[in-house]
Amino acid sequence: MTRNHFGWVPALALALHLFSGSGAAACDAACQAARKAANPLADTKALITDNTIAFRTGTFDEDSYNFQLQPVYSVPLNNASLVLRGIIPIQGVQPGAVLPPGNNTPSPANDLTWGLGDTTIQAFYSPTPGPSGTAIGYGLQVSLPTRTDSALAGAGWGAGPAFVVFGQTGDLSWGGVLGHIWGENDFSVSIMQPILTYGLGKGWYFGYNNVLSYNWKAPSSREAWTIPVGLTVGKTSIINEAKGTALDLSLGYYALDRKPTGGPDSQIKLGLSVFF
Repeated sequence: MTRNHFGWVPALALALHLFSGSGAAACDAACQAARKAANPLADTKALITDNTIAFRTGTFDEDSYNFQLQPVYSVPLNNASLVLRGIIPIQGVQPGAVLPPGNNTPSPANDLTWGLGDTTIQAFYSPTPGPSGTAIGYGLQVSLPTRTDSALAGAGWGAGPAFVVFGQTGDLSWGGVLGHIWGENDFSVSIMQPILTYGLGKGWYFGYNNVLSYNWKAPSSREAWTIPVGLTVGKTSIINEAKGTALDLSLGYYALDRKPTGGPDSQIKLGLSVFF
């Protein structure tokens, strides 16, 4: 009698179907708001904050900080939308610290330096999704030299392409953001931001919320990669259902599987965002 080595396939397919479809029909207002918060191409106006405490950075293994303000504005077009997003970093960088993807060279300062980093502006053109419901967006990102200190230098004047894909399968939100920026002083960095969020109901969710990066000008491949590994848990709450206002709170912990010299050993990420 021949043994069937692939008898697990139907069972696995059924399990994946049940996992991805469970709770989809019972998604309440908070659940819908959480899905919208996960979608970088959503038709929304928002003020997003992405706040990172980076542990053991730089020459003396001290903590550094990166607090980002990310205003988002979606402009409706004919069978499409234009999504505009700013990334405004407020940073506290230790001597010798490297905080990718924006800061890829060790801080030359002799002490903790606080100030404004270089600002990034993104614009995505997103056609109305087809029958599959999968949304795509493509466009441009531009860097502006808004730094208040050389220790906070990023790309300076720079630009590059960006691409987004986002989909929803039951309670699972999936997709990603891909981009690259060329800037001053041979700045050349690619980023990938995976979108993987699973809804637990009543606005609760968990998933991955961080950025992987590759510095093309690094001295070696090991120095080039920044790869955070961890998990974020959050909750989206309705503030005013009639006006579509929601508040999203999240907390995550990530260890750095790969990082440049001077980069953090681990991170705590805090999110506080308001959607209008």
